[in-house]
Amino acid sequence: MPRENKTRYALLGMLTYKPMSGYDMKKMSDHSIGHFWNENYGNIYPVLKTMEAEGLVVMSREGGEDSPAKKVYTITQQGRKEFESWLKRPALSSKLRDELLLQIFFGQWTDRSVIVEKLNAEDARCAAVIEVLEGIRAHMDSGESMDPDYPVNVREIMIRGRPYWRSTVEFGLNYYTGIRKWCAETIANFKEL
Repeated sequence: MPRENKTRYALLGMLTYKPMSGYDMKKMSDHSIGHFWNENYGNIYPVLKTMEAEGLVVMSREGGEDSPAKKVYTITQQGRKEFESWLKRPALSSKLRDELLLQIFFGQWTDRSVIVEKLNAEDARCAAVIEVLEGIRAHMDSGESMDPDYPVNVREIMIRGRPYWRSTVEFGLNYYTGIRKWCAETIANFKEL
């Protein structure tokens, strides 16, 4: 049985906020779910086409006089129903597939300094991600994202969504902090060998 493509649910979820083009969805993805769920144009456009054929979204063309018309997608009632059904299903657990761990597992076949260098690089990467996530958390806490010019329904959606968005940021902070702790412990263990 082929694996279900979960990109459809990411796109349907984004379309619950407002109609968007594929470009808009990629941009929104990069600045929100992109910290834990990666979408790229190679996934977005084929899935949108499939969902349109299935009646989950409808496409219209906007603009066009001075610039090329862009395809804007709107979620249908059927799409919203499928999205809500997916939200109620148990989430499948993902299998960890991490090249760094694979290299460390076989690290006995190289110089230990190579592995320590990789761990230091991973620690630095995690520190940079933590800094971004702390910035997102501070931005959410400040309420700056609540532009008074937003329509009332958009402000209500953002207020309702904030605790859910915040929980994903907290997960990321805990996750990357844990990796940094593991990096430090592993480097210390290797120094004792």
